[in-house]
Amino acid sequence: MEGILISLDREAKRGQVDTRNDDIGILTIYFQEIPDVVQMDCTIEFNVAISRIGNWYAKFISVADRNQALFNTEDRTQWYVWGEGEENDFVEHIVPRLGIDIRINPEKDQKPWEIDLFDYTHNRYADLKTQNTPFFTAGRYMYGGVPYDPAYTVTFNKKDYENYIEKHPDCDIYFWVYWSQLAYRNIKVNELYGVWRAPFQRMAEKIQAGEVVLHAYMHRVNDDHNARESYLFNLADAAVFERMI
Repeated sequence: MEGILISLDREAKRGQVDTRNDDIGILTIYFQEIPDVVQMDCTIEFNVAISRIGNWYAKFISVADRNQALFNTEDRTQWYVWGEGEENDFVEHIVPRLGIDIRINPEKDQKPWEIDLFDYTHNRYADLKTQNTPFFTAGRYMYGGVPYDPAYTVTFNKKDYENYIEKHPDCDIYFWVYWSQLAYRNIKVNELYGVWRAPFQRMAEKIQAGEVVLHAYMHRVNDDHNARESYLFNLADAAVFERMI
């Protein structure tokens, strides 16, 4: 099983791990030795055991093998805080260059989980997807008969698809892309900065036709707090994406 290390006492060789599973919750985790790579907020692998008095606890196995993002991508709370800042930056600094009147969706004041933006020029909702870590291993999947190019691959959560197909089928999706990491193991990508717009209806058509891959996150198998699956899209597909900047 995997979770996020939320506290660590190196001297006592124990800490706490958030399993991201509502049935299990937060467990005390014990280490035989604590490797230097074990740090707060890292994703770790562990076994769950039961004590003599019937309490669950975790036994450390290893640090999960995964590329490092700006924040731990399994921690939805951090990404919400970071994402709110990105929405404001997008509206303040990027939107004026688009020639469109896009503002923060006023409904988010009371419901922070609501769709991010509202386009007053076209009178429809819009969502912002800010992505700064490439999907380095995307090349193992095929898109239109050729491997995905990690430099142009973006992700779209299955939960968002299910939500918008019901509530906002006419919305637009804006992808604000700037790669802050350009290499992972032996895979390298070129720098990429820009904003792309995709009508959600076109994305939904691709999904419903089975033309895009649905990727299951290996580190979220038992996670009740985050989207476990995302669709992979190709920014170079002009049938879906329009580059705005």
